Amino acid sequence: MTMYRLVPTEDEARDEDRTETGSIHSQNGYHPHPQPSTPRTRIQSFMLSLKNRLPSFLRSSIPSSTSFNSSASWGSRTTAVPRHVTNPGAGFVKPKDKREYKLDSLFFKRFIRILEVLFANRSMVFWLYISMILFCCLNEGIVYYVGLIPSRYYKVLVDKEKSAFFQLLGTSLFTVFLAGFGKSGIFLLGSLLAMEGRKTLTLYFHRIYLRPKLFYRITMMHEEDVDNPDQRITQDIDKLMESLKRMVEELIIIPLLIIFYTYQCWLLAGYTGPLFIYGYFIISAITSRILINPIVDAIFYKESAEGYFRFLHVRFRQCAESITFSRGEAEAKNSADESLEVLMVNQLNVIYKELPLQFLQQSVSYFGSILSYVIIAIPIFMGDYDHLPPSDITVVISKISFVSMYLTYQFSKIIKCGTDFSDVAGYTSRLGQLMEALDNLNTEMENIAIDFPHEESVSSDSTIRFEDVSFNTPSGELIVSDFTYTFEVGTNTMIVGSNGTGKTSILRVMGGLWPMSRGQVILPQQYRKDLIFLPQTPYLTYGTLREQLVYPHKDTAATVSDAEIIRVLKLARLEHIAEMVQDFDFTYTLDWTKMLSPGEQQKMAFARLFYARPVFAVLDEATSSMDNDSEIEMFNQCRLLNITCITVCHNVGLARFHQRQIRLNGTDGGWSTSEISGPSNVESHDDYDDGGQEEEDAPTF
Repeated sequence: MTMYRLVPTEDEARDEDRTETGSIHSQNGYHPHPQPSTPRTRIQSFMLSLKNRLPSFLRSSIPSSTSFNSSASWGSRTTAVPRHVTNPGAGFVKPKDKREYKLDSLFFKRFIRILEVLFANRSMVFWLYISMILFCCLNEGIVYYVGLIPSRYYKVLVDKEKSAFFQLLGTSLFTVFLAGFGKSGIFLLGSLLAMEGRKTLTLYFHRIYLRPKLFYRITMMHEEDVDNPDQRITQDIDKLMESLKRMVEELIIIPLLIIFYTYQCWLLAGYTGPLFIYGYFIISAITSRILINPIVDAIFYKESAEGYFRFLHVRFRQCAESITFSRGEAEAKNSADESLEVLMVNQLNVIYKELPLQFLQQSVSYFGSILSYVIIAIPIFMGDYDHLPPSDITVVISKISFVSMYLTYQFSKIIKCGTDFSDVAGYTSRLGQLMEALDNLNTEMENIAIDFPHEESVSSDSTIRFEDVSFNTPSGELIVSDFTYTFEVGTNTMIVGSNGTGKTSILRVMGGLWPMSRGQVILPQQYRKDLIFLPQTPYLTYGTLREQLVYPHKDTAATVSDAEIIRVLKLARLEHIAEMVQDFDFTYTLDWTKMLSPGEQQKMAFARLFYARPVFAVLDEATSSMDNDSEIEMFNQCRLLNITCITVCHNVGLARFHQRQIRLNGTDGGWSTSEISGPSNVESHDDYDDGGQEEEDAPTF
């Protein structure tokens, strides 16, 4: 079982201490490096530095002939800065540990799985698909009739039948109108199919992606090396369905059309007509198949670069204030420009690899018209129709021309759909990879006892017990060893230690986010109700104030009275929020994080806590943005509401609200426990002396 590494690397520690003007390394997701003298070398240096900072399948756009000093820690996302670029013009390099993405058995396995999701239980997608088949059959019948109209015109014009001409003219106009209606109907059904397919696939991914604990693992821990799952769900599904829509509109009944027009061509032109057309198609299809494979790979990496470019701009928006305070706009611009250059290189690679396929498609289209005349010429020159008058020969020529060209056109459509098919293959690879990663993580999560506690891991009393618990970093470094401790009701516990010693890691193990290498955690029987976690940066959902307070139980919002809302807001020192909002049920489109200061956001989390009134509250620097008086008030209210606090913090002044302390040593998984002053010191906070604590005779490992 693997875990994300909490302990920072030496490079990370050094970078965190830097205070260079313009640096935005804490905002944009990678650390800055010395800028080369020219834009070209800056871009190449950035691309090189991405090799270990980005998900591995973005590394295809990074030059290979470069000296790297890579971090050996799998959980770390940093690496040493490349010292020099030996080959700025190097091309694409595929990751050594990743396969190429192409049309193979894995692709078809993934594609079939996506189709199973789309057509499961005769969904709306299934019925729309059936409707399209029926509508396309009806429309093709009309198209066949329209295709024979020119031959009838030749007949009446050569014979100079005036009345028949005007009768045919009226029939033609009506038929063409029906054909236009049929094409529009196919477009409508295709658009509905794409929309409903996107909805079906997205709901499926929501169900498997937003599972308890699993969502955290794949977005934060990068265990399956899947880049930007949000982009895959919000954009790749849409692009996949649009490409499938175009393919379905063109190819949905193409087997029936090929059979029908092959038969008609055989009747009119003999066996040579279909033989030439089939030979022409086989050669074109083999060539197209060869040209599609590299496009699939290029599209996969191009979409990965798109995801990182979008992510970078999202980070700029989220950290706009921090960037501005540090005067990092220029560095942000350089980072965005360099990320765009990586994207452009990938996009240019797609264009170059699609060019031969485009050439083939266009050549096939034009060659088809020439081939139809060859097919017409063979029976004419062989004398098969010498017994017919000239007017009838023109009719036959028109019919053979239409039938052969339309049969050729069906094969041409298959070839021309090569671009869409390469897009489908690329998006299928990305979505299939996400499916497999979620399946793997879900299997791992089922093996973590704390996620779905068995009978032996649920306590009959209201305590939280760690029994001989150990856990490591992904690189094997021990964080905490043989940790045994009981969190008791009414006894507030403070977890302290230096940066990187594993304080938050204990909370993650308690919450089931991290697996253990040894031991077990025993939770209260009603742990989902009795145990609430408050992180340093709380999540504020979009919606009403009433929904904010009951999060994540939005379905119970209607049962919360206005008086209860006002009560918990006062307890959290947020009574002014009640006056700020229009009413408690008004849905704000503005992000609540922009409406509230960081301290108010933390108070909102405490308001939720005071509303829920659990047995235990796990606080991870949950008051770090509050003023001193508010911080004291939050802990006082927890005491009055009989909420037992398990607190991770660096503020030694909070010891006055706790009775016990766990200190993590950061050396070989060592830890110790001690008694501290607790509530007896509540009224003498100003006199509190951290040096007055005495450790009990507890073993230190």
